[in-house]
Amino acid sequence: MKLRYLGYPCTNVTLGATTGRTLRLANLKEPRLSAVIRENLATLRRLLLWNVERGIRFFRVASSVIPLASHEAFPLDWPVQFAPELAEVRALVAEHHLRLSMHPGQYTILNAQRPEVVAAAVRELEYHAAFLAATDPRSGTMTLHVGGAYGDKGSAKRRFAENAALLSPEARSRLILENDDRTFHAGDVLELCEALQLPMVFDFLHHKLNPVSESWEAELVPLLARAVATWDASSLAAKVPKFHLSSPRDLSTAHADFVEPVDFLQVTDALAQFGGDAPFDLMLEAKQKDAALLRLLRAPELRGVISAAH
Repeated sequence: MKLRYLGYPCTNVTLGATTGRTLRLANLKEPRLSAVIRENLATLRRLLLWNVERGIRFFRVASSVIPLASHEAFPLDWPVQFAPELAEVRALVAEHHLRLSMHPGQYTILNAQRPEVVAAAVRELEYHAAFLAATDPRSGTMTLHVGGAYGDKGSAKRRFAENAALLSPEARSRLILENDDRTFHAGDVLELCEALQLPMVFDFLHHKLNPVSESWEAELVPLLARAVATWDASSLAAKVPKFHLSSPRDLSTAHADFVEPVDFLQVTDALAQFGGDAPFDLMLEAKQKDAALLRLLRAPELRGVISAAH
């Protein structure tokens, strides 16, 4: 496989701009709410244009681009009220062949034991799916962790599968699952993805921290092959697999400011072992966001490896 796009999440540190300016629940009213949404959408368009100028075509939009949109007290019909702004973003995405993604936060727990938490998770995922349908209808996806184990991983996985059926076809078609660094390893996530025909986004750092067996390296390529296959089996319109890469901060679970070239080469070398010239996209989850991506592009040891994609 060969790298197509590199991406970064939510905030541009060079410009000091974010797509996720939010407000407190107590301030969830007009005209303040509409002003924040318009600012977020304008910033999203500005960042996408900045990205295009630098050959960056993959971007994660902050979940709070429409602040508190899934809350029961949200007062606006945002897809209608902000249709012109959403259409501008959609046109930009289509013109430059961009890819957008989103990543609902840690409180979006589809396998929760409490019904009200599950209901809130469903509303949140439906909101994310609606935003992606309005801005990147062909390739927009939302990434979710399986959730909590609650002392019984088997039951937790079964509950996830049952609750996934509560999602609309639109939301289900955009849902992709990610392995985490503590509980649900790549094998657990693949089991769910293969059963539910959902794509898997393979996180390389999470796999090192939470491997299926004692040797994360020995199992890496077979797991990657299975992860790639989940994209082919899914209902997504665009089936280019997506992966997450970060370097650890001081051997911890925290993401470092930048991505080390050696970690990048480990990913590309592993993916080069199968798939021929099939493309893949890589989201860099580094604290320095766009600066980390641009630094990686300039790394002397990556010349000729990364230039074809940019």
